[in-house]
This record gives sequence, C-alpha cells and structure tokens, in this order.
Amino acid sequence: MNSSFVDVAIVGGGPAGSATALSLRAHAPSLSVVLIEASDFDACRIGETLPPPVRTILEHLQVWKDFCALGSREVFGTTSVWGQPVPFDNDFIFMPANTGWHVERASFDRMLAIAAQARGTNLLRRTSLSEFHWVDEQWRLKLSTGATFSARFLVDATGGKAAIARRLGARFENLDRLVGIARFFENDENDPRLLVEAFEHGWWYTAGLPGGKRIVSCVTDADLAHSLQLNKPEEWQRRLAATPLVNSLLRECKPSGSIVVRSATSRRLEPAANERWLAVGDAASRFDPLSSQGIFKALRSGIFASYAIGDWLTRSDDSGLRRYCHYVAKEFESYCETRAKYYSQEQRWPTSEFWLRRRVRNAA
Repeated sequence: MNSSFVDVAIVGGGPAGSATALSLRAHAPSLSVVLIEASDFDACRIGETLPPPVRTILEHLQVWKDFCALGSREVFGTTSVWGQPVPFDNDFIFMPANTGWHVERASFDRMLAIAAQARGTNLLRRTSLSEFHWVDEQWRLKLSTGATFSARFLVDATGGKAAIARRLGARFENLDRLVGIARFFENDENDPRLLVEAFEHGWWYTAGLPGGKRIVSCVTDADLAHSLQLNKPEEWQRRLAATPLVNSLLRECKPSGSIVVRSATSRRLEPAANERWLAVGDAASRFDPLSSQGIFKALRSGIFASYAIGDWLTRSDDSGLRRYCHYVAKEFESYCETRAKYYSQEQRWPTSEFWLRRRVRNAA
C-alpha cells in the first residue's frame, strides 16, 4: 500500500466486498477504499447462479458491459422435482426479466474486483488481514505482507466465516446444519438450466456452467452427510446414480477434480453492523442454496451497506447503519417464511430425519 491511512478497509474480494467498494466509490467518492483479497481469483469457487433481476444490479454498479464480456451461460428457466416425481419447469420467459445466467465464479469475482480497482479502489490480492485493533478512534490493521495502516471503518466481507465480526463479538443465529457436497464435471452440452431434485435425505442440484462444465451438489444436513459417508466419492456417486433426472444429464460428462464440501447453513449475524464495522453478503446472513439468491443478495447488500457507510463517514449520520441492520433482519425474516413454505411442499418421505426436521421447525 502507498498510504498508511484509508477511510474504509473491506476484507474479502467476493461479490459483496467488491459491490461495496464499487458503490462506495460512486456514492461517496471522497472516501478512500482498500479491498483486501486473500486469493488471486485463481481457484474454483462454489456458487454460480444469477437470477434474471441481477441485470439491474450490474447496470447500477456500471459493470454490465464487463459482465457481458465474460461469456456467461444464459439460462431461461429452472426445473424441479419437488413434492412429486414429475418435473416442473419454471420458465423465465414469463417474467419481466427473462434471462438468467450461470457464471464461472472465479472469473465473475475477478471481474468485479478489477472494476472496483479501475474506479479508484486499492485492490490487494494474495493478501490477508493478520491483526486488527481499535485504537485512538481508528482501526490499526496489519496485513500478511507485513504492511500496516489505519482505517476509519472496517467491512467484513469474509463470507460465511464472518471472521472479523465474530472476533468482535457478533454471533450467528443458525437455522439448520445444511452442507453441500459438490463436484465439477466436464464435456457438458446439455440444457444449462438449474435442476433441483429432492430425495429421501435432502436434495440434489446441477447447473451447466461456461466452457462445457457442470456442477453437481448433494445438499443435506451435516450429521446426515457424515452418516451417509457422502464425502467418499464412491458413496456420493452411488447416491447420484439413484437420481433419475440429475444423473441423466451426466451420461457424457466426466468428473473434474475432487469432491468439495461447503457449509450452507441458513443463518443471520447479530448485530450486522455498528459505528465501527459492518458485515455484508454471507457474513451478514446466508440463505439456503435452494433460493438461488446468494450472489444477487451479496451484490444488493454491498450497495445498501455503501450508502450507510458513506453517510456515516461523510455526514456523521448513523441512521443508515440502523436501517442496514433492520434491512438484514427483515430480509432474513422474509426468507425464512418463503423457505418454510417451499420445504413444506415435499411430503414424500414422512419418516426421513431431514424432512422431519423441517416440518417440525416450520410447524413451530
């Protein structure tokens, strides 16, 4: 870094962190911003779905042309086998915005971060935050490179870990113990649409990605995944073979890489912000991947966060921070209601522990 002081330090260069940086540079251009990303966007990342309304968000962030240059795979609907054995198609053609996309996440995240850099954000790649302390009304930060600097405000965009907020005393309110056990495949020429297929212990999903790739994931509770040994490739493959629709899309595909296990727990951070720091994206709240809202939610939360941060640092107006906390809470409440309704539609396995847990919680 060339400066020992910045107004806003954002830790995490995923969609939420980059959207916060992009929107801050537009909303409060007088503020200096640094975006700290541990990787060089060179490894595969899980999370690929952009629903049709995301175009409005990308246009607002002025990255639509950059996004179009990525060559993301257009999607015109979703298919689900849920509550009944017959597939149900939900075509986007009947929506005001009728095209969605599946992206290669590392490329998408890199695009956003580079756009933020082009707007004046100091982008630090292959760099992590080693230490941070609140001293003399500012944050004192030490990086993995050994560099140190101060900041007026700190943004936690570290994803589901919420590494900064949790160290500062914030806590997650967990709704479940969901995990996704995923694997990538190559040589895919099938319909790229998202396909969701319920089974006795949870559900599977698959989506066609750019470059002839495909992701397949089994989603269940962590303890059930352990008892079913789904981290073992042979057992994962055996369970996959029993899915009529998902497996049918993989006949010409070849596995690429090992199985990846990721937490997908629905949860909300409390608090999500105060006058010194703020959490965005999955660090603030995380939705079930069934919603296909992860990236869209991350981008939107970054925009709302930037308004709150900008108003606080430029005008000492903390009302935006309070509104942001209220927004995170109400958004999660609305999500929980929708989640309960959707899970209640699946009644085919009345003695299954996975489905029983959701029926009991929904009834409560």
